Amino acid sequence: MKTLFALATIAAFPFLLRAEMQAPVPLWPNGAPGALGSASSDIPTLTPYLPDPTTTTGAAMVICPGGAYGDLAPHEGNDYALWLNQHGVTCFVLKYRLGSHGYRHPAMLQDAARGVRLVRAKAADWKIDPKRVGIMGSSAADTWPPP
Repeated sequence: MKTLFALATIAAFPFLLRAEMQAPVPLWPNGAPGALGSASSDIPTLTPYLPDPTTTTGAAMVICPGGAYGDLAPHEGNDYALWLNQHGVTCFVLKYRLGSHGYRHPAMLQDAARGVRLVRAKAADWKIDPKRVGIMGSSAADTWPPP
């Protein structure tokens, strides 16, 4: 079983290299509504992951990593984006405002909705179909606020 996993990992490696992670794009050019400051944690962003142009499908996914609103799990952002890129899906990992930095509902929802709107608005720039933009998120669990 370990040998099979190792072979699968080695076979997938060239595909991972074809994904092109771009610089993060701020969601709100003039500052997020209700921002508590101007630190990195107060500036929601989308990080585009562009698939190999020969395999792109025109579909896109905004990915909201989980982390109980206290943190953003990297493996639920970067890793999901790389996997979806292998299947021709353009991905955008959302860095949204968190409860651990003083934010409460609806800040997270505002950031997610703005992310989808931004991807649709810039669809031509990223060569995606604005009618094929989805959103996915991982569990934020019921652990925020901590006991």
